[in-house]
Amino acid sequence: MAIVTQASKSRSLAIVIGATGLVGRLLIQQLLQSGYYQTVYAVVRKPFDLSSYDSVDAQTQLAWIQIPDFNQLHQVLSNYDLSGADAFSALGSTQKQAGSKTAFYQIDHDFSLAFAQVCYQQGARHLLLVSAMGANAHSLVFYNRVKGILEADIQKIGFEHFSVFRPSLLLGARAHEKRWAEDIGQNLFTWGQKLLPETFSARPIEANRVALAMSQVARLKANDNALKPLAHDICIYSNHEMLKATLNTT
Repeated sequence: MAIVTQASKSRSLAIVIGATGLVGRLLIQQLLQSGYYQTVYAVVRKPFDLSSYDSVDAQTQLAWIQIPDFNQLHQVLSNYDLSGADAFSALGSTQKQAGSKTAFYQIDHDFSLAFAQVCYQQGARHLLLVSAMGANAHSLVFYNRVKGILEADIQKIGFEHFSVFRPSLLLGARAHEKRWAEDIGQNLFTWGQKLLPETFSARPIEANRVALAMSQVARLKANDNALKPLAHDICIYSNHEMLKATLNTT
């Protein structure tokens, strides 16, 4: 795998924010292994260790875009040509991790929206967003309300394609943080996994399946564009739809 630090023109381009998170790390791995993209940009505060990644396509370049302060997202990304790119947003936090509702809103809404806006400005065609089950701009639950507001605001931007992924409890090991509620949920699911039908809407989902579903949808939409005129479509992928799409591929 070649790693570059400068922007380059590519036949097929992806850009990812939230690359250090649970879904984001797995998504980067999926994109590097797919062989579909010539260049994958990872927007990070600082690069991370790639030694755990294997079977990466030799023709795919990973380019770090290091932005220590995400308030500078627009300023930095305005220097990149993202024509035709697939933009993946897996940025997310919790109120406890962020420290306050205000800080959580800034990370999960403001930074995510700024990323979407500048990617569109620089020519990206498809925005793929990790949201949450229950996302609703009018929800009484603050977390779900923020996710719903973000979805609504990105929808207004006008991407050719906007794909929203709404997972329930995510299963997988986080690299640098502990979320005790998720740990308890994961343990309970492991114990009672066989008792839950795959069609159960709140069934936990492996983070790798979410990442794989995002990669598959990006390629599907690109193929659709080759067969018919571009459309401004919005697709929402539920927990069950992501599970169904990836049951035979992992």
